[in-house]
Amino acid sequence: MFYSASNAKLKVNDEEILASNASLSLSTSLQPNYLITRRNTNKFVASDGVGGDLSFNYFLTGKDFFKTFITGQGERAGEATVISGNFGGLNFDSGYLTSYSVNFGPNSPAIASATVSFFDDLKGEFAPVEELAPDIVGILNFKNASVAGETASGFDNVENFVGGAYNYTTEVKPVYLIRETKPSAVSFGPKNVNLNFEIDSPSGYLPFSGVSAKVSVDLKNSAGTTVENFTCDGALQQRALGSAAGDYIKQTINIVEAGTTASKITNAAGGRPTVIENMHAYP
Repeated sequence: MFYSASNAKLKVNDEEILASNASLSLSTSLQPNYLITRRNTNKFVASDGVGGDLSFNYFLTGKDFFKTFITGQGERAGEATVISGNFGGLNFDSGYLTSYSVNFGPNSPAIASATVSFFDDLKGEFAPVEELAPDIVGILNFKNASVAGETASGFDNVENFVGGAYNYTTEVKPVYLIRETKPSAVSFGPKNVNLNFEIDSPSGYLPFSGVSAKVSVDLKNSAGTTVENFTCDGALQQRALGSAAGDYIKQTINIVEAGTTASKITNAAGGRPTVIENMHAYP
């Protein structure tokens, strides 16, 4: 029997997620077991525990449940915020947020993508549901977004922000004890944030040491109140300039931040950051 997406509920930490799409994968680590006199074999042995990923996209409404894991996961030694997940009845209880991203598109709804990696067998059985999902209210749209840029000397202000993406990644490695298939602990690697975006002011300035830069994107509701924010406070790492026949010249910029705690910088003029009230599309 075939089921539709409406037959499967997605829950994370018992919070129902209204996802536009979702996928759940599970894999094991196997290595071929060779005899010393052979170069081929049909025998394999496990070299690590079972693990998988739960990935999904969902609409932002101003109450983003997953942003709390960016700064609240693995910040202190010995502390870890574990995530449980349930997709259609198949569930796990040893997950960690390993990637999160939001694409900024002109006059389009705000959609986030998240990946939770887990280190355990899937439990339960698939159990289809026949009930309607609750309505999504207050979906944020980038037509109400504003962008502020604080820049160090030598970097032009952020003007005419066309679009871009906020990306967060971190590495999580399981730590196994002898005879364990489920890790008793996890080890967190560095956290990385980058913000890449497109503007309409071409420039080729990029010193070898990079340039300090901070860009903040505010998402507002229909009443004009800021309800969501994405900030990258780090260094300008890359510029790109290009075009094609029948298209305008595109200037893309990438800012990287090696962490998730932002520190304040001032712009070249020492004044307030440049604010662009609305993201827009080119005619």
